[in-house]
Amino acid sequence: MPRSLLRVVGPPMLIGGLLLPVLWYFRPPPSHSHWLVVFLLLIGGGILTGLGAGWRRLPTTLLIGILFAGLLTWRMWPGSDLLQVLSTQRDDSGPWQSVEVQISPDLVGDPPSGMHSLQIRPGLKISLFAAGLDRPRMLAFSPAGDLYVSLPQDGQVVVLPDADGNGVADRVESFVKNLDLPHGLAFIGADLIVAETGRLLRLPDRDGNLKADQVEILSHDLPPGRGHWTRSVTVDPRGDLFVSAGSSCNVCVEEDPRRATIMRIISHGGAAEIYAKGLRNSVGLAFHPRTGDLWASNNGRDRLGDNLPPEEINLIVKGGDYGWPYCYGQRIPDPDFGSLERCQTTLPPAVEMQAHSAPLGIAFGFDLDVAERYRSMLYVAFHGSWNRSIPTGYKLVGIPFEGGEPSGPPEDIVRGWLRGRSAWGRPVAPIVGPDGALYLSDDRAGVIYRISKAP
Repeated sequence: MPRSLLRVVGPPMLIGGLLLPVLWYFRPPPSHSHWLVVFLLLIGGGILTGLGAGWRRLPTTLLIGILFAGLLTWRMWPGSDLLQVLSTQRDDSGPWQSVEVQISPDLVGDPPSGMHSLQIRPGLKISLFAAGLDRPRMLAFSPAGDLYVSLPQDGQVVVLPDADGNGVADRVESFVKNLDLPHGLAFIGADLIVAETGRLLRLPDRDGNLKADQVEILSHDLPPGRGHWTRSVTVDPRGDLFVSAGSSCNVCVEEDPRRATIMRIISHGGAAEIYAKGLRNSVGLAFHPRTGDLWASNNGRDRLGDNLPPEEINLIVKGGDYGWPYCYGQRIPDPDFGSLERCQTTLPPAVEMQAHSAPLGIAFGFDLDVAERYRSMLYVAFHGSWNRSIPTGYKLVGIPFEGGEPSGPPEDIVRGWLRGRSAWGRPVAPIVGPDGALYLSDDRAGVIYRISKAP
């Protein structure tokens, strides 16, 4: 190839290799493999430019191309550097053990095909409590010790009794059908509370036959459907109900003030009081069993790059404004709606977590029958990313607590649902059972896991 042509082809390739990372800083590429284009353009452009300038200049030009390729990939990766991006995929702190998920011959339902082994912290084991469920979501244990599971897409709540206490459900019993996207579950006494997408229900079972006697409407005052349609519920020691309703959009100023809030409804029902706002999608709600404080997970907005904004764990206070859609993280203005002045009045998160991990259900582990370090944790189910060039999440993490407050960063407890760029399972909600085990729903694999102390 003539030198004149090399001089024409080489420099544009180098310029393209420099400009692509700048473009991807604002709009991340669809996959990690797209960064190979940067390497090819920079190194290939360096070779052609060097040849066009003469053999003696080739090593210098090629070295410049290689240095720029490494430097740009490290420093210009969307929202962070290469080392941080890689660290979101694996947490290698401390020992791990790879285990097969234990499947009892008494298992109700068929285990999912394509189930792989998982990695779990030492001293713990994982088994299937039930399988073959239609996208199970939130969990609640009755005073009698039976596990209730919401199946929103199927419009029902099922019960999974374990009368013989062998760690496997005896059967799947339909407690109630024909509901409108039932999601959040809680108990007031022996009565099950169910949060539909637009109503809050009480379902008594006075004869104990695992069938709802009737459907009582506690409140119509929940904003139905649109965008984040799930409604989660928890109960404080007085019996008052706290219900979360996510936003109707990715990022916008809501017309309905009940969206992107946590609402309080008194125990006998009625209108909802907005208890806290600025919470884009707080699916997980839990009261600290010692302090009585309300804690909530929160999912940040999409389309700000791979590593913004952080996911959150928030201490919920009455009247608190947590920022959305104007601010995120440590009072950082949103590029579409925010301002420094507006953000000064908002409450920052107690814990920040990897963006796009999608934290859903949460549960305190104080009643677990495991080692002390696992008991003093808040467990968070990472459902997993969709708006990220490299997938992240798809695991169960624990946040150490001491004196009623977070005392350390999140730690992976169980991982392995993500394999490469695809996930065979998506954790949704953890809950501590009366037997001291941690139960975890998975709406992709259609199962309930039981995590307990290893022999």
